[in-house]
Amino acid sequence: MADTCTCTCSQIETRRIIFACSGASNVGELSNAAAVALTAEGFGSKACTASLAIITPSVMKKVGDADEIVVIDGCPVECTGKIAAEAGIEPDQHIVITDLGIEKIGDMTVDEDDLETVVSAAWEGQGRKMPAPERKKPGTGGCGCGCGGGC
Repeated sequence: MADTCTCTCSQIETRRIIFACSGASNVGELSNAAAVALTAEGFGSKACTASLAIITPSVMKKVGDADEIVVIDGCPVECTGKIAAEAGIEPDQHIVITDLGIEKIGDMTVDEDDLETVVSAAWEGQGRKMPAPERKKPGTGGCGCGCGGGC
C-alpha cells in the first residue's frame, strides 16, 4: 500500500513573487495596483522592481526562494520584463496589460473594472507559457512537504 500523507500540507500555497511596472500611465498604475491587490489576496508578494534593476541581494534571495516569478507590465515596451531579463530572470508568468484589451491612455487613473481584469488574469495564469510550477520540498512525508505526516 502506498504511503498516504496524513498532514494538512495540501494547504501549502505556491510562493510567488510579483514584479510590477509603475509607469506614468493608466496601465503602469494599474500594474502596480494589481500587484498590491494580488499581495493582499494572498496570491503572492509584491517586490521592488527598482531593487531588481540594481540586483539587491534581498530581492535576489526572494527570487531564489520563490516557486513562481510573476511580471506585470503595463504596455508592449515591457520595461519590467526587460529588467527581469537583465537580472537573469525569466518569469513564469508575464502579463502585459494592453494585451488584455486595456488601452494605454495619458492619465494615471486606475479603473476598478480594469483592475479586476488584471487581477483575474494573474489568478487564471493567463501570462503563463507553461503550467504552474508545483511546490516541491524535500522531506520524508508522502506529499514531499518534509513534515513526515506530523503537521
